[in-house]
Amino acid sequence: MAAQSANNLKQIGLALLDYYEVNKHFPPAVVRDKTGKPLYSWRVLILPYIEQRNIYKKWKLDEPWDSPNNKPLSDL
Repeated sequence: MAAQSANNLKQIGLALLDYYEVNKHFPPAVVRDKTGKPLYSWRVLILPYIEQRNIYKKWKLDEPWDSPNNKPLSDL
């Protein structure tokens, strides 16, 4: 279990570095809508970098994480 956790952390670290390489900045802690309401966290933004592009493509980036569309995706 410790080895799996270490591997997961390594994958997250690599995903963050890949995101940085593409975007020239790290993902924000929280993505907000035009009014400042929090929608979702950085974890959604790194999905394509951790082999979860299919989930990312289904995610509605203009909706909060717990919207009817996004909530089921966040439970996967």
